[in-house]
Amino acid sequence: MRCLWCSNPESQASFPQLSFIPEKCSACGRCIPVCPYQAIAGSQGDAPVAVDFSRCLHCGDCALVCYPGALVMIGKEMSAREVLDILGRDLRFYHNSAGGITLSGGEPLFQPEFSSEILGLCRQIGIHTAMQTCGMAPWDSFRLVLPNLDLVIFDLKILDPQKHLQLTGFTNEQILANLKSLDESAASIVIQIPLIPGINDADENLDGMFRLARGINHLVGVNLLRYHNLGAGQYRRLGYSYQLESLPVPDAGYLAGKINLAEQYGLPIVRFNG
Repeated sequence: MRCLWCSNPESQASFPQLSFIPEKCSACGRCIPVCPYQAIAGSQGDAPVAVDFSRCLHCGDCALVCYPGALVMIGKEMSAREVLDILGRDLRFYHNSAGGITLSGGEPLFQPEFSSEILGLCRQIGIHTAMQTCGMAPWDSFRLVLPNLDLVIFDLKILDPQKHLQLTGFTNEQILANLKSLDESAASIVIQIPLIPGINDADENLDGMFRLARGINHLVGVNLLRYHNLGAGQYRRLGYSYQLESLPVPDAGYLAGKINLAEQYGLPIVRFNG
């Protein structure tokens, strides 16, 4: 999906992308002659170079010669075993904290076979496994990962299908059908709701989602996420525009009020960040 408030826009593409961090640019100009698409223009004095992302095809040649790290490639191919080697470094922490790993993104079910293999390898060495998903995937993808999952963190954004289409690029019929199937499969579920002021936080929408959550038989609880704009800079670095640039970030009291509303429905509150 393409949620307007997504804080990880680099996870939306299926290929490695060039990211430009102008504050790191030393204006050395090494990147200009190596770009085969003439997508990088020179600078004046100490000003950074300019990247024309409409011409860039993300080959990464410029990043190879950018010593300050202003031009970097985001995303790379790895095997599931390579991922496990990294995760395994914290094995003692997982066991001592009763924690584990959570596949997130982006959308883990965009690569269901890869996700399933990682989860299976983690299970083999006793790591608790969770997956955060937007729910927009074929049910066969869920069926593939479920045997290796201890917990599913399932995002709900808005119940009105047409508003869901406007905000994310898809309607939510398949998402809601997958949530029902997950519950029928006896998966442990946390409903996660990102609260976007003026967009999906009206009482009418929250009332519907809280009622839906209350009807889930295998619900662990509800996690409410207060909107933040920490990903806005990443949009600029990728040559994208962030459509919610002017949306103010609510204070802590805002989240407390929404939590209180959820508790009025008898819903247990889950806090992943302490």
